Amino acid sequence: MRVRQGLGRTAVFAVALWLHTAAPAAAQQPADKATIDSRVALGVRFLKGEQKKATGAWGDGDGAAAVGRTALTGIALIESGVSVTDPCIKQAANFVRLYTPDLDSTYDMSLAILFLDRLKDQKEKNEKDKQYIQLLAGRLIASQMASGGWGYKAQKYGEQNVLRLIAALKKVSAATPDKPVDMTKVRANLPENMRRLAVWSDGAGRLPADPAAVGDKRNDLYDAATDNSNTHLAMVGLWTARKYEIPVDRTFVLVNRRFRTSQGPGGTWAYDFVRTGADGNNAMTCIALLGIAIGHVVAPEPDVKPETDPVIINAFVALDKAIGAPVGDTTNRPKVKDVGGLYFLWSMERIAVLYDLQKLNKKDWYQWGAEILISNQSGDGSWEEGGFSGQSPLVNTCLALLFLKRANLLPDLSKRLTVDPGALAAKVDIKLAPKIDPPTNVIETAPPPHTVQPKPVPVPLAVPPAPTPAPRAQPQAEAEAPEPAKKTPWLWIVLGLFLLGLLGLGLLFLFMRRGDEDEEADEEEDSDKKKKKAKKKRKVASDGDESPKSAAPKKARPLTTKKAKVEVDEDE
Repeated sequence: MRVRQGLGRTAVFAVALWLHTAAPAAAQQPADKATIDSRVALGVRFLKGEQKKATGAWGDGDGAAAVGRTALTGIALIESGVSVTDPCIKQAANFVRLYTPDLDSTYDMSLAILFLDRLKDQKEKNEKDKQYIQLLAGRLIASQMASGGWGYKAQKYGEQNVLRLIAALKKVSAATPDKPVDMTKVRANLPENMRRLAVWSDGAGRLPADPAAVGDKRNDLYDAATDNSNTHLAMVGLWTARKYEIPVDRTFVLVNRRFRTSQGPGGTWAYDFVRTGADGNNAMTCIALLGIAIGHVVAPEPDVKPETDPVIINAFVALDKAIGAPVGDTTNRPKVKDVGGLYFLWSMERIAVLYDLQKLNKKDWYQWGAEILISNQSGDGSWEEGGFSGQSPLVNTCLALLFLKRANLLPDLSKRLTVDPGALAAKVDIKLAPKIDPPTNVIETAPPPHTVQPKPVPVPLAVPPAPTPAPRAQPQAEAEAPEPAKKTPWLWIVLGLFLLGLLGLGLLFLFMRRGDEDEEADEEEDSDKKKKKAKKKRKVASDGDESPKSAAPKKARPLTTKKAKVEVDEDE
């Protein structure tokens, strides 16, 4: 009886476990358009709530020190769908315009150009914005170092000197082989320090090395230790300024030479400029790919297309190793810092959009990144952890929104860059997965033809084992059978699981009911046994009472008692 009760409990547990495992898993939360849009809306709400109502600025600091973060936030909001006529954008624009003449930071100048350019579609167009953009662009051109990059600080030239520099560059840009320009005369009207700017060099060969980044060399105005992060934003700002009659081709020839000569053997670039080449991180690699793309536009080489450029191919091969594949779910994804940080994701997004690459090695980079960002967004709409130097919830959120919106900050560059994305992706795939297996297989299968099998004539009778390969062909046919299961509608699967669950519950009910009936039968059987035992005991007792009256001697009594006891024991 106890054994059957234990079996009953085991059956209950087994069926419950089966139902649990057979039930469909919890619904996944994919990074679909609806989810992404809702998360972007949360981020926009967070950014709007962080604006300083008194000044219209964002971030720490006051005055010119707050221009960079204010401009970046304004760009992120506009790219996320906020109108340029929205009060928060208009207030931010007034703040940026107010402090533009005081800017002397590469970051701040570049972001201010981008932000003011985004305001060009507003109904109340400010004609002064063009002058601001030209002023900032001239300062950036004058701040480029001989290595083709930028440091943290930029020259703070006045408007008149900037206009002279722009005019001189226009004359040089108009020169042709038939009508060369005398560079000495062109620079004659410029201040002495402007005559020695890096932009006047031809950019041929290897560029000179930067000074060591010690002391305050990163902030030096004339011989700075440059880095690719400041160079990144300077490139974006100057390419944007190109639309405002700023001659930037000579500047970008230097930039292109910088990146073409400093790629590391692993296909990446370092944070600092290393003229002999050095590997670094993936964010710097994305930045270098921007410089190389600009080079293909302003100084294209006839025999080298972007999709066949080994510098570009090796860079994307390196980036592929840092990109994962989407899993179709936004829960339990890696931390942002563990996949390279938000600065890398933002840089990767812009490069993939620029080169029109939807996937790398068949991996959807956007879905992969979107799943990670959605998984790491805070309840207030911000991203607390950015995984890069200088991070903050404000800056992190701006970069995350730009990624989720696939923001293309340089749409005109995308139009001018002629690239075959399919051919480029194929070249990268070949590099990632070289065809090594086929040659080894050919070598392995080659021996059978060379080993002349007709020679062992006596062995044909031993060939009967040959039928054994025949069955091996059948498993291949059977292995193809599961394919139709992939096409089975989910509705039938769910319905089948439901019916199986009902069947299991029905069997469980019958089993338990039968157990109850067996238990009752056991109880009746035990009751009958007890009655029989009691009856035998009474019979033995009655026999004992009658024994003294019999003529048998008294010594026989113990034998009778012992015999009765044995019978009771046997009954028991």
